[in-house]
Amino acid sequence: MPEPAVPRLTRLLGIVTQLEEHGEASFDDLARHFGVSREVIKDDIDTLWVSGLPGYGTTDLLDFDGYAYEEGIARLVESLGIRQIRLAPAEAVALMGALGSIVASGVASTAAEGALDALRDAVKGAMAVTVVGASTTDQAAVQALREGIETSRAVVVTYIDARDRRTERVIEPHRLVALDGIGYVECFCRRAGDYRTLRLDRLEGAKETDEPQAAPRRASEGFALEPQYEAEVMIDLAGRWAFEDLPGVELEETPDGVVARFGVANPQVIVARLLAVGPHLKKVGPADLRAQLAEAAEAVLASASIPGKDKA
Repeated sequence: MPEPAVPRLTRLLGIVTQLEEHGEASFDDLARHFGVSREVIKDDIDTLWVSGLPGYGTTDLLDFDGYAYEEGIARLVESLGIRQIRLAPAEAVALMGALGSIVASGVASTAAEGALDALRDAVKGAMAVTVVGASTTDQAAVQALREGIETSRAVVVTYIDARDRRTERVIEPHRLVALDGIGYVECFCRRAGDYRTLRLDRLEGAKETDEPQAAPRRASEGFALEPQYEAEVMIDLAGRWAFEDLPGVELEETPDGVVARFGVANPQVIVARLLAVGPHLKKVGPADLRAQLAEAAEAVLASASIPGKDKA
């Protein structure tokens, strides 16, 4: 199976940055540094050698020393200023603010917390960011909910509703989400006999039980959790990136392009992806998805044609 575009692009830019900052390196050393084989590094150098800036004339391409290449050494002659993207201080602060908001909501994953800590270390206090959460959550209660989700067990919670009424209820937690800095748990509430979305900052406590969950995850409200149907899309190679990170996607390269097969849980999300690579689409199925795509495309065209406005 071909390597996904994002990790390869990251490595290609990393090779250029590594050579520009540290000088020439053997293919073997680069292979060890990036955790791939020597043959992969050689293919990467071949790709970089025909890559560059728009125009693609001889002075617009990256250049390597051909004699060194024959000896298995990557010696960069011209980088054209192309290198791995690094965050500017303002961009780092914006990302820290976004991650800090998720962490403050109480639903952040360990990876998000680790990324925030790494960013804080990177800026070294030069531009400190303090995020004041929109709510205060009981982290012990959140951990009990996480364990209930992981083990598919019910959880007993003490909950204060919008009218300040305190109740004890048994819920089957399905997912933790954050919206505008506030954390929520999507669950089935046995007391109500229906699905509910409860605010985490209104929990006074939570304790996992030994009772298994019985209600399936809902797919009718909010972001669906289960696929509604299977889709098959054919697209040019240039649009492959739009499907590589979809859960459970199967990608098949054919002489006519790339065929992507995947489950559709939220059609609106998929339609947005398809619009982003519209010029590269060759086939979209099933008919329901195709109809929603056509409707969205018509809405975009209608919004671009505003009566009374001069056309550029």
